Parts: sequence; structure tokens; C-alpha cells
Amino acid sequence: MNISALLFHRSLGRTIQTSPGVPHEEDLSRVFTSFLYHDIDYDSSTRFTAHSSPKKGQELLRIKGHHKGVNRLGADETDGRWMASGGADGSILVWDLEQEEEEDGEHGDYAYRIQASSMVLENDRPDHGVSSIRFNPHNSSLFSTTSYSATLSLFSLTPTNPTCLQTYPLDSHLYTHSTSPASTSTALIAVAGSSPHIRLIDPRTSSASQTLFGHVSSVLSVAWSPLYSSILASGGQDGSLRIWDIRFGATCLGTLDMNKRPQRANRAAGRAHDSGVNGLAWSSDGRRIISAGMDGKIRVWGLENGVNTGVVFPPVVRNKYQAEFPLVVTESNEAVGGEMLWIGSEEQLLAFDLENGRMLKRVGIPKIEARDGVGRITGLVPRKNSGEIYTCHALRDVKKFLGGREGIARWRAKRLFQEEDVQVEQTEKQKKLQDIFEKATRAPVTFS
Repeated sequence: MNISALLFHRSLGRTIQTSPGVPHEEDLSRVFTSFLYHDIDYDSSTRFTAHSSPKKGQELLRIKGHHKGVNRLGADETDGRWMASGGADGSILVWDLEQEEEEDGEHGDYAYRIQASSMVLENDRPDHGVSSIRFNPHNSSLFSTTSYSATLSLFSLTPTNPTCLQTYPLDSHLYTHSTSPASTSTALIAVAGSSPHIRLIDPRTSSASQTLFGHVSSVLSVAWSPLYSSILASGGQDGSLRIWDIRFGATCLGTLDMNKRPQRANRAAGRAHDSGVNGLAWSSDGRRIISAGMDGKIRVWGLENGVNTGVVFPPVVRNKYQAEFPLVVTESNEAVGGEMLWIGSEEQLLAFDLENGRMLKRVGIPKIEARDGVGRITGLVPRKNSGEIYTCHALRDVKKFLGGREGIARWRAKRLFQEEDVQVEQTEKQKKLQDIFEKATRAPVTFS
């Protein structure tokens, strides 16, 4: 399929006729996005800022930024418009990704700016660093956060600052949480932390509705099935990966083992990794689950039989922090290949083919950005139907991030922001070739 024709027809809202196996209008955005993901690169032309200079007739937006780096990002899964960032100091900012401003750049070093639209007020923010952020999969105006201060908080986007709807004080440091995309009635939230049990929170109540027992140590990751509202996966610090069906009470269905078939649901059975499992993601069809371990391994599990599929990934993954590992799966289509697994490994963004583990992309943070203080990737989210990925970063040197700049970066397809540069480069090459031919033939030569 020609990408130029695809973009042209998409801009006009037309349905294009494709060859057999290529989707029509309803799946066009997925095909379009998949093409762009294969061409993604670091966007050095855009800066994220907490506040800016006041414009004529307007007051300065007094939004405080993340003073100690950014721990996590959460993205709106419905419209692809909103993003929230959580700082190591407990600060929470909201970003409207559609409000992008073109800048001249005081030193000519960047061309675009995305400004924070609001922030969570100090009275509503956690006392310690934010450990995870999730938008409600059914309502883009709602998002939730967990923190190392042992609290889960629910927020609602408003025209001014986000409103805190409910705060749940829990009994342990919280590492992550997950909201069920398949649950439309209750939208249960699974919360994991330093305690060996998992709390299930019903947003309609003011307390935990259920507790899942089975892990013997801290729970580092949780992820709901995208298709079944009762199926939950969890990863423990002891290397275990457990599967739960909450319809059958608080008992684990079984644990997955790297060398065997699923083991019985007892405390000693099954070992998915040789160290903690701090990253989990499901494939879009709900048939596979991907786990990332602090042993540097990534494994893909078939949920139909519960066994390790044996997909081997290159030994390039760096995963040594107990915090939630940056790991997402982007939807693709048969027309352009299978799903892509994206991870943030230290200061590199890596993409793999989920079917065979082959590395598809390996893009690092530019050296000039690293010198300016941009550190390792701590969070990773894709923007829905855009071909864009956003990352947040720990800071090497906080003092270098003055003037409201935040440790957030955008990665997008070269087709979207380097097209003019490529055309200019080709033109210059043609001119040089034309000069060479003209000197050789002593006659004017033109390229059509």
C-alpha cells in the first residue's frame, strides 16, 4: 500500500479499496498507525514545559513542574488527547496534547512547545513520589494514581485543576495498579505494592472490595485481561507470575513456570523469572501475556495452555529497578505485520516483533539531550491512533532543567516531522549530480 495515497484518502475521510487481507475504513487508523510506528524516532524539536511567558492580555499560568524528574506517564485511551505525568516529588501535571504551539526558540534549538494545561493542587497530591498513572479506559476525563505514600487516588479532569474524587489509604508502599478495560459495570482497580496481597478497589465504594492472597513477597506488577473482566495477571518479587479469576474468590488459578506447564496454585509452585516480575502486558487478542523480569529476560506466554512460547529476545534489555518497567504492546494489523512490543531500556527505546522476538527498532536519546540532563526512561505510553510514543525520564542534573522544561519526550515517525528536511536533502544531491553531468557533457541536463 502506498503511504502517500493512504494519508491523502484518510485526510478526506474516504474509504479506500485495498487488496484482500487489507482492512477497510474501520481498521484504516490501525494500519496507518502501524506504518508510522515502524519509522519512529526521537523528536528533538518539541519541549514540554510547565509554564510559559505570559502573552499580551493574559496572566502567567502558575503551574509548578516536576522538580525531581518524572516517574510515570498515563495516556487517555479513548480520544488520544490527554496525558498525565507524575513526578518523583509527588507532583501531577495534565497535558492537552492537541494544544501544541509553534515556537521560534530563543536559541533556535526547538520549534514546538507543549504546555501543561493544569496540575493537581498540593493538598490533593501524594506526599511521596507517584508510582503509576492510569486513565479510565471508558472515560477520558477520569484517571487514577498510586504513590509510595500508600495511597490510591481517583481524579476527574475539570476546566481548571483536576478534582480529587476519592483517596484510598492502604497498608503498603504501592508500586502499580491496573483498571480493567473489559469491565463496564464496575471497572475494578487492582492495586499492588510491598504487601504480598493484591487489593481490588471498586470506585463506587470507599474501601477495598476484595483481597487476593497467594504471593509470598511484594507484588510488583498487575494487568487485567483486555477481553475478560474477571481475569487478572500479577508478577511477584520472587519471580512468580500468577493468573487469577476473581469469580472464584481470592484463590489463584495457577502459576506459570518457564520450563513446565502451569503449576497448581500453591505458594511454592511455578517460577516465571529468576528475579522479580515488574512488567506485564497483554496482547490485544488476550491470548498472550508478556512478562519482563529483573533478570533481564522477556517472556511470552500462551494463555490457552499456559506455557512459555519460547520466543527469544536479544540480550539487550536492562531491567534492574524494582519500579514498574516501561513496557507496552502496540496494536498492528496483518497488512503490516504482527504486534510490536516496546520497552524503555535505560536510555534507549526498543521495539520487537512479538511473534519471533526480532528487534525492529533501536533508538537512543540524542547525545545532546543526555548532556542537557535527560536520563533513563522511567515511563512509556503510546498515543492512540497517532504513531506517537511519549516517554518520561529521570534527570541527570536537575539544575539543567530550568525555565519550566520537564523530563518528558515525544517520539514520532520521521514521515511526520522530517519530511521537508528529506526533500531538501534530495534536492541538494540532485543539484550536485546535475553540476557533475553538466561539466562532463558541457550541456545543460535536467532531472524530471
